Amino acid sequence: MSEKLDKLRASLEKEKERRIKINNRIESLERRIQEAEAAEVNEMVRTAKVTPEQLAALLRQSTNTTPNPAALSAVGATIDKEDPDNEDDE
Repeated sequence: MSEKLDKLRASLEKEKERRIKINNRIESLERRIQEAEAAEVNEMVRTAKVTPEQLAALLRQSTNTTPNPAALSAVGATIDKEDPDNEDDE
């Protein structure tokens, strides 16, 4: 085989390995984003003190309107005005 072909094949293998590493990194980042989104939604539900039934009602409402404080009160949920991050400041 020619030296030029050997170099091209070696370069191809190196780039394939690089692509695998990049794809693994992308998958890891996508997974971390999904976990962070789930945690954020969980915190929002806790802050709003929404029961599973109220959450289901809000989700049904959200197909027709944008969720807002009025939608929360319509299903009997309340928004906790206190910032949970500032509880230690007392």
